[in-house]
Amino acid sequence: MDLFEIRNWFAHNLCNYLREKEEQGFLKLRAVISSVFSENSDIPEAVLEEVVSEFPLFEREGAFLKFVPDDPITEKYVREKAEKYREFLKELSADFEPVEEDIEKNIQMARLLFEKGLYFEVHEILEEIWMGEFGRERDFLQALIQIGVAYYHLSNYNTRGFKLLLENALELLGGYSGTVHTVNVDKLKEDIKRAMETEEIISF
Repeated sequence: MDLFEIRNWFAHNLCNYLREKEEQGFLKLRAVISSVFSENSDIPEAVLEEVVSEFPLFEREGAFLKFVPDDPITEKYVREKAEKYREFLKELSADFEPVEEDIEKNIQMARLLFEKGLYFEVHEILEEIWMGEFGRERDFLQALIQIGVAYYHLSNYNTRGFKLLLENALELLGGYSGTVHTVNVDKLKEDIKRAMETEEIISF
């Protein structure tokens, strides 16, 4: 299982939970996070079996999962990902409303993910709603997706990709001004221009 597959597994289960409050994805994430940090958890056996079948870096050990990384780079990656997810889920209100197909809820959730450094997940949560949008919001959503992917590239030391995607986002935002779905677009444009020079983390 390579790093991209691991990234996708985490993002798929989290976004399913955020979209529909689908408990299975949440329980699988809890099982993995608990195993990585050797924490006790009360996860149904069927969920543990599903994780083991999907995620070969984990195996059954009685009523728990055991993390069995196959190399130091993968171990470090999974631990860092699990830590970010643990912090995000800890701060996510238990009674949060699933984002479903509501544009504003999706953007607000993407903002929370971005603030926790879950940049790839920003892309994942917004892409599905972007794919079904053919109105005025389409370019706006694409700009936010590209901001998320830009910072994902920056976290992987790809500064060229970072700057190119921010340029694209700025171009897509050209037809917008004022506040759109709680986003201050004028401020965002200025922040993007500055970030292209300084690589500082912005927000939307």
